[in-house]
Amino acid sequence: MFTFVRIISGIMISSLASGLAIPTLERRIIGGYDLPDNAAPFAVHLTSTTSDGSQFVCGGTLFTDRHVVTAAHCVYQPNGELYLPNSITVGYGSDKLSEQLSTPAIKITPHPKYGTTFEANTTVTVNDIAVIEIERLPSNKSVAPVRRFSGSIPVNSELIAVGWGTQVSNNSVSTLAKELKAVKLLVGDQQGCQKFDPTYVDANGPRICTLNKPRPGNSTCKGDSGSGAFVIVEGTVYLAGLDSQGGRLNDPTCGTADGYTLFTNVGYYLDFLNEVTVETINEINLASISP
Repeated sequence: MFTFVRIISGIMISSLASGLAIPTLERRIIGGYDLPDNAAPFAVHLTSTTSDGSQFVCGGTLFTDRHVVTAAHCVYQPNGELYLPNSITVGYGSDKLSEQLSTPAIKITPHPKYGTTFEANTTVTVNDIAVIEIERLPSNKSVAPVRRFSGSIPVNSELIAVGWGTQVSNNSVSTLAKELKAVKLLVGDQQGCQKFDPTYVDANGPRICTLNKPRPGNSTCKGDSGSGAFVIVEGTVYLAGLDSQGGRLNDPTCGTADGYTLFTNVGYYLDFLNEVTVETINEINLASISP
């Protein structure tokens, strides 16, 4: 599971779409690539401080000018207590962490039924979604809410996941990215995904499953928790999922050919998001998207 990473020492839509072709650059995430500047103005970085002073990082996505959506497990301390709002800092406005502005959380709302299940010797995180309210942010080329996807996601659809997580498969925190990275993943089939989520049917339920087998050496990793996974439809970028858990079966090693990632399906939880934000959410409803 991509829980938290202890620190040792969340665009213009057309820009992300045009910048997703893999350039000849040093690869990041696990097998990922660098994005152009301001390619993802909706991506934010979360730094949380526990009651004992330890710090942990996650990602999130700006989906209104005052709300961030992230994984629910990112808003709970290791001892199971919900973080106090002022203990979470939201970094925004740049792909580079050193150039980000920051603002504290005002209110934290995890899904009321967030938790874990244990079936067939496998632990699955369920309802892994939360909303963080912040001060209203100005919209510009480096700060802009994302659109949400609520259409059908068939097998072999491509997701583009982003994050500032670790860049090696053994999860070394010394390799946390300082610039936002992206990686292309493929949605898996029912048979392959049920090895990791026994209740999984398809990507139109509460979780979206991607499998590493078609593209071994490519995955998200620790520190990418809560960060967004996106689909591109006719050149426009939509938020489809939130990084929830992954690695190998009962093993956190990232990027192996027998590995996987489970993303919380944002479209499945639009009612929850609407209730929390009390704002109109732009979305796209499609019968299908081409793999």
